[in-house]
Amino acid sequence: MTISHTSSQDRDDELATKRGGLTGKMLKSAVERALRIQQPAVASYVAKIRRDQPSASPAEVIATLDKLYLRAVGGTGAVAGGTAFIPGVGTVASLATATVEALAALDASVLYTLAVAEVHGLHIEDVERRRAVVLAIVLGDGGGKLMRKVTGGTGQWAGEVAEMVPLPKLGPVNQTLVRWFLRRWLTRQGALAFGRALPFGAGAVIGAVGNVAVAKGVIRSTVDAFGPPPAEWPATAPAALEK
Repeated sequence: MTISHTSSQDRDDELATKRGGLTGKMLKSAVERALRIQQPAVASYVAKIRRDQPSASPAEVIATLDKLYLRAVGGTGAVAGGTAFIPGVGTVASLATATVEALAALDASVLYTLAVAEVHGLHIEDVERRRAVVLAIVLGDGGGKLMRKVTGGTGQWAGEVAEMVPLPKLGPVNQTLVRWFLRRWLTRQGALAFGRALPFGAGAVIGAVGNVAVAKGVIRSTVDAFGPPPAEWPATAPAALEK
């Protein structure tokens, strides 16, 4: 299979056009940082939820992850949008706040995706595999279709990408995913940023609703990628560690 991709790193960086204060270069760096930082925290995050809910099944823990994720991105969207309502702050400051909020939403999306993988018993150590799984899920249907071409399957693909697809094969695939992700995320977040900047409280509503809609798409993509939760806890899933 041939995957089209950019000819050089420089071409990816050409996507660093400002959209609502967020740039492609900033976003690309944020993705790499999130992929590095979030993974060590994922197992303890899932273990804490299991500690708080000792009898919870994998499905119930994923339901909790869904709620926490939606609450996090909805709250940050409302805060960023509400800035435009504050006297003396206004639209410009709201756009700057929206940039920080967009990166926070991205962090939350990476943490959520990797946490769902952990519940399924997939501890994705290799950053190249994490990049492929996370970006394809955040991209939605397009990312899923690409990963099914890579795996040659028709159903859930995340497990195979996390454990079986040869790493050299993932290199060009990830270049394509990064390019698609930068273009789509910048366009979407740029539109949301200007919506959040509307005055009289409208920005807070748009920020919260817009971020929740995006997060619900990510949640649907995880089901598509991982399949239904396991009936029992996999042996490799994070245990409910003692306090």
